[in-house]
Amino acid sequence: MPAYNPPTKNEAFKIRIALEDAINPGNLKANPTIAAGDFKVDIDGAGFNNLTTLPSVSPASGVAVLIELSASEMNGDVITITGIDQTSSKEWSDFFLCIPTTA
Repeated sequence: MPAYNPPTKNEAFKIRIALEDAINPGNLKANPTIAAGDFKVDIDGAGFNNLTTLPSVSPASGVAVLIELSASEMNGDVITITGIDQTSSKEWSDFFLCIPTTA
């Protein structure tokens, strides 16, 4: 089983995040709805693409959102993830994460 800290270049990586409730700012969104296209990854500034694996609420009905990046999605020095709810009105607030990798 791989170690996830520090994040390693070209090695699968998992991280849990929480999303802010767009209707009740300052609160975490319980059981957020996540659809294809909401989360995208950029590798070393090459442009954003949909994640291979759609993030999921884990454990179910909670506030933790599991993001799983494949080895190919981690094949860069700087991995950037955005989360933008595509629904109108937004259920959860926009999310941005930058992950520097090690060799």
